Amino acid sequence: MPRIDAPTVAEHSAQRRAAIVDAAVDLLGREGIAGVTPAAVASAAGLARSSVYQYFSSTDALVAAGVEEAFRRTRVLVDRGQARATTPAERVAAWVDSALDAAVAGHEPMSAYAAADLPDACRAAVAELHHGLAAPLVAALEEHGVSSPGPVAELVAGVVVAAAAQVARGQAVRTVRRRTRAFVLAAIHL
Repeated sequence: MPRIDAPTVAEHSAQRRAAIVDAAVDLLGREGIAGVTPAAVASAAGLARSSVYQYFSSTDALVAAGVEEAFRRTRVLVDRGQARATTPAERVAAWVDSALDAAVAGHEPMSAYAAADLPDACRAAVAELHHGLAAPLVAALEEHGVSSPGPVAELVAGVVVAAAAQVARGQAVRTVRRRTRAFVLAAIHL
């Protein structure tokens, strides 16, 4: 009989599932989708490989859960940044900061997940989550009077991806953040 590490079996199960998803998100950030295997996730979570299959029927399902959770965590960062901002310029800067923080932490751009063999339901969820991440930026750009705020938001997101690459090559996050924010605000005349 396995040892239960929580007051109830349901809580124990929820804790194990959360540990598995946390490990999947961590591996996504460090190794990309190819690094998210049941064996690697089990090892990172401190569980037996068979335990992963109790919660996820396949590698695809495991990757899907990790990808969706990564997007949810990024959304939390974006929402926190937006809560402190009051003007369109502040909201754009907060979005850039939050998106950069998420990218540095390993959140891949949508294009990285597009190549993955994700289940259709996960693809739909990721597309919706991606749209939700961009929505505050699009709204701030629209409020500022930027024509075509959706395409401009895509360009801003591309700048953040490039900024994260600079950090990955060893440049200081603070310097890259300042430079990226200044570049984006100047480019959209904020």
